[in-house]
Amino acid sequence: MKHSLCRLLGAVLCLGMSGQLALAQKADLPAQKTIVPFTENTNQQVRYRKNIDDLSPAELAAYEHAVKMMKRKSEQNVFDRTGFLWQAWVHNCGALDVFDQRTASLSEVKLTKLLANPKLDSCNVRNFLNVPNNTRMHTEHPGECEHQKNTFLHWHRAELYFYELSLQAADPEGLFGPSTRNVTLPYWNFTKKPSGVRYPKAFENTESPLFDFTRTTDPLVQNLPQTSPYLMAYQIFYLDWSGFGGGQLGTTIGGKLETQIHNKMHSGYVNGNMGNNTTAGLDPIFYVFHNFLDYSLDKWIQEHGTEQMSSSSLSTYLRGEQDDSLRKPPGFNTGSGAEKRTDSGAYTENMGPAGIYLNTIKLGYGFQSQNGDEFIRRDEIQALIDGHAQAGYVFGDNQISLFSALLNHSTSEAIANPQIKRTGKYTIPGTTITGSSFANLIFSRIDHSKDYSFQADVYLYPGDVAEAIADKNFRDRYLITSTAYWALHGHHAHDNVEFKEQITGIINSLVSQKQGQEWRVTVAISAAPGAPVEQSDFSVPTIELGIKSAK
Repeated sequence: MKHSLCRLLGAVLCLGMSGQLALAQKADLPAQKTIVPFTENTNQQVRYRKNIDDLSPAELAAYEHAVKMMKRKSEQNVFDRTGFLWQAWVHNCGALDVFDQRTASLSEVKLTKLLANPKLDSCNVRNFLNVPNNTRMHTEHPGECEHQKNTFLHWHRAELYFYELSLQAADPEGLFGPSTRNVTLPYWNFTKKPSGVRYPKAFENTESPLFDFTRTTDPLVQNLPQTSPYLMAYQIFYLDWSGFGGGQLGTTIGGKLETQIHNKMHSGYVNGNMGNNTTAGLDPIFYVFHNFLDYSLDKWIQEHGTEQMSSSSLSTYLRGEQDDSLRKPPGFNTGSGAEKRTDSGAYTENMGPAGIYLNTIKLGYGFQSQNGDEFIRRDEIQALIDGHAQAGYVFGDNQISLFSALLNHSTSEAIANPQIKRTGKYTIPGTTITGSSFANLIFSRIDHSKDYSFQADVYLYPGDVAEAIADKNFRDRYLITSTAYWALHGHHAHDNVEFKEQITGIINSLVSQKQGQEWRVTVAISAAPGAPVEQSDFSVPTIELGIKSAK
């Protein structure tokens, strides 16, 4: 099966909101509860995360109440680490100026305005709190998300772990609504047609704490999901860890789950707060969206194990300052980094090493689907692959490439009218690529003064065939891959971003009949609206021979 696959692929709001410097005590907010530390033993309780559409009315009510109470905590004190704002800042903010007494209140109206303005930098409290000139402040580091590397999925799993604990700690005694003690974070399977107009119904109720006014609300044009379930299943079953999870630390190579699925959902489908990683955590849908990616990681580990994950990535400490009362994962430690601050209350310096976040059952949760598997089965993907090989596979001979076929089950597709095209030449080799050698498609977006999101569709076609990307037949036949980049912030922003795609199977399929022929490879760039995209931002794509390093 693996050998057959290798032959086929390389595969409008005010900015000056006032706040109080002292914490306003409200009678309707429960006292902070100390949670019993989590111990590693076989009798620990495992709670199961469900599809948001499978929640019972009581389960949905408890989940909504938990989010509501987390927002209430942030109204009472924006610096409460178990509140909604801080948990969002764990994703959004690398640094935050905090009042020395760590208390500042914000009215419900002003919090609502803050959450409804994606152009406002919530990582700067001066944008929504009244900060007199003599206010004593210090800097804390809530977190900042990991992207474009192989700790992307581990970091977000850790973030969701603590977010779920914050949900459970919101009102565990049920003093002001349903008890939140047993709430689990639901997931949104966005590879299926939504139960609402564009999102799960629960997130389209304007009276719900799950609603966000900044999202795109246009109904789907086609009766299809945005993300192809076939593409996701293909990634889970057939990609190795570097392809699925991302490149080594120090690189800017994101895994396919991030670049082909995650990025397009953030910037392009949901948008609003979700469209920028400095605001994404402000939308409650962020957490159920990422929870399905976490489910996908769990599925990948079930299929492949964890041996492919490098020790360097698993030993990486995941940035994120969490409330020290929240239950720690088994094996938790914060390493021997900088000395702990004495002016910041009880907190964890980070979320521990990536390696402690591999086994969800040990972490105290699992995934449960009410209607069978949430993912397309392996045999269905293999049948799709085999269908392209029945008559003898040569790339370009089929009317639709395998990658195009994987996309066909969704509204995600190659773009007919890209803004930028960069084309290179490639001569088909005389012999197949074997052993430790492989063929890499490579192009890059150079350093840029302003980061921006974009989609890149890549085509490989004969030199005597005119480029005709506007023609759907051309796109279907010659598309070899499509990837998306989500503009980043902090120390990741504006980097030279390199894209690599191993296409050994495609090249080898051409050798017997096309050797010596000159072909063209074109990368077609479609940037986010208003992006300062220029031709010179992108390198000419190349196909280069590489050698697999010894383990």
